[in-house]
Amino acid sequence: MWRCVRLAVAAFLCVPSSCTESKDGAAPAGRTAVRVQLNWVPEPEFGGIFAAQQDGLYSLAGLDVDIRKGGSQVPVAQLVASGQADFGVMTAEDVLTLRDRGGELVAVFAIFQENPTGFLLHESNPITTLEQLWTSSSTVAVDANPPFVRLLNLQFGGKDLKLVPYTGALAGFLASKDAVQQCFITAEPVECRLRGVPTRVLSIAPVFNPYAAVLATRASTASANPAMVESFVRATSEGWRRYFADPAKYNPAIAALNPSMSIEAMNMAAELERPLIVPADGSAIGSMRPARWQQLERELVQVGTIAAGRTPSAGALWTPPSGSNSGATSTKP
Repeated sequence: MWRCVRLAVAAFLCVPSSCTESKDGAAPAGRTAVRVQLNWVPEPEFGGIFAAQQDGLYSLAGLDVDIRKGGSQVPVAQLVASGQADFGVMTAEDVLTLRDRGGELVAVFAIFQENPTGFLLHESNPITTLEQLWTSSSTVAVDANPPFVRLLNLQFGGKDLKLVPYTGALAGFLASKDAVQQCFITAEPVECRLRGVPTRVLSIAPVFNPYAAVLATRASTASANPAMVESFVRATSEGWRRYFADPAKYNPAIAALNPSMSIEAMNMAAELERPLIVPADGSAIGSMRPARWQQLERELVQVGTIAAGRTPSAGALWTPPSGSNSGATSTKP
């Protein structure tokens, strides 16, 4: 039950096999020290980052990368905005929300092209669509007032639903065939499959589909060190290409850093996440389009998360230096 540790993790730690800084914090000669803060514990959702580290891609790019574990209580966006981390994995909503509050974050890489959040139901549940769920009288465990809940309420009403706090644990779900809870598509469903519990997942992407697991940095960092940012993006994109070419090569090292998740579960998760991460249009892994950010901005304004006109989404998207061929951040509409 690897997602259950979400409630217990309250600090960020350095991933032992990824820490390459010397005792005084300096990078090895000729390499730039880079701190990457994850928003969760090591899992396949970060597979390309760990693959790039394992294969020495960051070192070849002149970077000495320190990957730090995350958890539910780790304020990734704030750590990046304050300069305590150079890059951080966060939601696209985090980027725009912090910018709305005066921060200067810019997104440089989007791991998930399709939103990996969904609702987990037992296979025997007759509900098969988001509309059916949101117009039912089901009890649904969900995070406190996320944007997608407000969008679902606007679209379908939800007056008969009973929303209860999402804990990250599966005990309540397993105890009742009528239970419904929020899930990460490559996490809780995998655990249920390993337990022999048939389930169905309703993706929220049809209603709310921002980029997910976005790598962001400070605008000032990107402006002062564009070559460093580009090198990091290129190495990370190649890391993801290699990860999906052979997840079994990299998952044992990830599992060693997260013994609560088995290698079998990691291999299953890697296959589930592949279509959500690899762009269907053939563009580079990590690519982003301004139109998707503009859509997210409109949605966050609509539900009152950010103020209209104060956080232009175009400024949240890093543009590679002129003449760059990194390919991971697109400026196409």
